Amino acid sequence: KHYSFLVHHDDMEKAKYVFNERRIGNRASKNIELRLKCKDDNADHHFNTRTISIELSSMGMYDDEENSHNRYLGTYGIARDVTERKQAEETINFQAYHDLLTKLPNRALLHDRLSLAISQAKRNNEKLAVMFLDLDRFKNINDSLGHMIGDELLQQVSSRLKDCIREGDTLARFGGDEFTLLLPKITDSRSDPAMLAEKITNALKQPFLIDGHELYVSTSIGIAVYPQDGTQIEHLIKHADIAMYHVKGQGKNGYQFYSNEMNAPYFEKLSLETGIHKALDNDEFELVYQPQINLRSGEIVGVEALLRWEHPEHGTIPPAEFIPFAEESGMIVDIGKWVISRAAEELAKWKQAGLPGIRMAINMSARQLVEPDIVSYIVSTLKKHKLHGDTFEIEITENAIMDDMDSIIRKLNDLSKFGITIAIDDFGTGYSSLSYLHKLPIQTLKIDRTFLKESRINKGDNTIINTIVAMAKGLHLNVVAEGVETHAQLDYLRQIDCSEAQGFLFGKPLPSEIITQLLIQEPFATPGVQAHTGKTVHRHH
Repeated sequence: KHYSFLVHHDDMEKAKYVFNERRIGNRASKNIELRLKCKDDNADHHFNTRTISIELSSMGMYDDEENSHNRYLGTYGIARDVTERKQAEETINFQAYHDLLTKLPNRALLHDRLSLAISQAKRNNEKLAVMFLDLDRFKNINDSLGHMIGDELLQQVSSRLKDCIREGDTLARFGGDEFTLLLPKITDSRSDPAMLAEKITNALKQPFLIDGHELYVSTSIGIAVYPQDGTQIEHLIKHADIAMYHVKGQGKNGYQFYSNEMNAPYFEKLSLETGIHKALDNDEFELVYQPQINLRSGEIVGVEALLRWEHPEHGTIPPAEFIPFAEESGMIVDIGKWVISRAAEELAKWKQAGLPGIRMAINMSARQLVEPDIVSYIVSTLKKHKLHGDTFEIEITENAIMDDMDSIIRKLNDLSKFGITIAIDDFGTGYSSLSYLHKLPIQTLKIDRTFLKESRINKGDNTIINTIVAMAKGLHLNVVAEGVETHAQLDYLRQIDCSEAQGFLFGKPLPSEIITQLLIQEPFATPGVQAHTGKTVHRHH
């Protein structure tokens, strides 16, 4: 058949050029990308499309016999199927601008669309609205039923929200249980957003049925309108956020438009700042530790230190309620130093007690790592407690690295010189570029719980996690899977030879006294799981 029967119509002009190539040598066509029509439209190809991608190199062929006058005979070409590469590129691009759990746009894509919408509204003298949504009591469901139920709930909530919006609107997951809505080209600055808010409230009234549980959630919605509530992206989002917190303060499950008077209750941030100072002074913070398990031996090989705030009046305050403010205000630096000091102190106690040596992992943000004295502080703290660098691991997310890559790479290299190991947390959910991996002194990749959903494993939708584990092996990196909650997940991780794991299956974050007892036991850990040695080990919650 003629090539025109095979090539996708949008690539026909390019195909005419490459299929009729007369040049040879360096001037010939090389690695030209084309799409070919699939022979069988119902075949199972790499993409859910009717084309496959190829890379075509071609050159002219000539008769070199005598008296032929170097006559042109035709074009010779070699085609290579690059569908898998194109799929990988699309996956990386998708991950950069979408939330992997819900498949919704992420903050980056929301900012792009909001910037464009503001420009259009300004040019056409139009109005737009930004709505900030926070699910009420979601944390209770997440803590009591586990992250797998929580993740499924977020997906179902996302689906209902998408059914409520117009085609031109943007629904983004802002983080955790927070969503943001962009409503461009609204005709009435009050009635249009109010109608949508009521529609969303009604849509969420029906129960969510997940794994035998009938769950009810509501949402608090704050609304800011361009231009009266702000003309900049940051102002609109901030004011919608303030309005949302105003709803929370009035009993949740409703919506409010932003007004200047709402800035007064925003003194909560000032109160929070005072509270954090007091917490540091009065030792209200504490660390709990989640075991990290070697999947071959069943032993505890490390723990991740997690921060908790026990407020004398308000009880336990979750990190999600104060860490973002601490980041914004810079107080995370003092909090981070407290964590480093307390974690090193606990590790030294275990060492002095003659307990098995394990790794202590702590989370650090870009804000902490850019501090001029952070390296010297960590190193001096380890020396003070007579600890080797390789007993300490710094966990940092991909997005944090991208905030100030050059500076952070220098700091991480400095830490690595002292034997301190570096882990990339929530790998695959952030910047998603493999180019930075070889620039950093990384020893560990931590696979986000999103990739380990049991529904994915059962459907065989596990390409990403397989790729991460295989890539880590090739780069001689350790792999820790997060959020392991079922034996099916554990069996799968062992099957693909994942090195380590942590999650509710092995134990929730535990106080140091319980970790001490686990380290005394033989083997050291794997609560609730039978190790390969055949010994029964114990479960703690």
